[in-house]
Amino acid sequence: MATVEVERVSGIPMIDFSAFSIEKKTRPPAENEEVQLLVKQLLHAFSTVGFVFLKNYGISQDEIDTVFDVMDKFFNADKASKLKYSKWDDVLQNGWDKLEKERHRKSLIFSNNPDRPADLKESFDIGHIYEDTFKWPDDEVPEFKPTIKGMYEKVEILGLRILSAIALGLGMDADTFTSQYQHMGTQKGMTALRLNFYPKLKGDIDVKPEQIRCGEHTDYGGVSILFQDECGGLEVQNVEGKYIPVTPVKGAVIVNIADLMQRWTSDRLKSTFHRVIVPESIKKERDRRSAVFFFNPDRDATITCLDGQNKYLPIKSSDYITSRLASGYSIPVPVQQ
Repeated sequence: MATVEVERVSGIPMIDFSAFSIEKKTRPPAENEEVQLLVKQLLHAFSTVGFVFLKNYGISQDEIDTVFDVMDKFFNADKASKLKYSKWDDVLQNGWDKLEKERHRKSLIFSNNPDRPADLKESFDIGHIYEDTFKWPDDEVPEFKPTIKGMYEKVEILGLRILSAIALGLGMDADTFTSQYQHMGTQKGMTALRLNFYPKLKGDIDVKPEQIRCGEHTDYGGVSILFQDECGGLEVQNVEGKYIPVTPVKGAVIVNIADLMQRWTSDRLKSTFHRVIVPESIKKERDRRSAVFFFNPDRDATITCLDGQNKYLPIKSSDYITSRLASGYSIPVPVQQ
């Protein structure tokens, strides 16, 4: 009988996702033997580590590199140009954030270091991508919209395939989670693509004591899908509470469980702390890029423990995610625990 044990990179399982690859037009049948092995491996990884690498998932490295290229063009534009796309009072879904705008911390209830300086990164959030009001940087980077929108549409499909695989691994209907993802890319949705740019740490950037690129945190929604360059810096907390550096793997994407999925599954799946540190040596002399797709349930989706245990009180997706996001910008918003 096939085993759920798989190759590991930096302690994170590497899983072949070819059975659910988005190159296939339709989702495979649940009774397929290859599917059954994959979902068992995926569930084991998400219930123990909370993170996986996926390979053979259907998006090429060339496509990812093209995204990084257009990101470079935007983030290296002058500040006046980027300010035109600032999020201002929209902390949630759309626009650019300057360096040191956001401070990640462990939770709303406690922080390991509340006085630590804000994160050494810029970002551009793309949430309401299908709304006519979305403001694209067409003048600065004409290829930004077609490149990013094309990637968004592919990762939407990938995210739905991942959710179906998780549901099958739990012995549930394949659409158990996807039914709560009907409004992605609109004002009724909470899913967002975040483009992160961590500038090289030299010149006029003053690195403060204990400042890192992204502080310790768990993600907030369903699952997160992370594409990163080869610079490094991501660390994931293991079961002993130690942060382990994650070696980037070309051709593989990282997927992790977020808070609402942990609640949904009554803690069967694990939302794991992670951070981005400042790498040593030459890696300080270069920019780091990542693109993370926060695959979150729709705004009005009510997250209730699926096993009937009521370990957590039901909560609306938007209430939880908005509260966690606002905490990163020091905006006080109450949240139901």
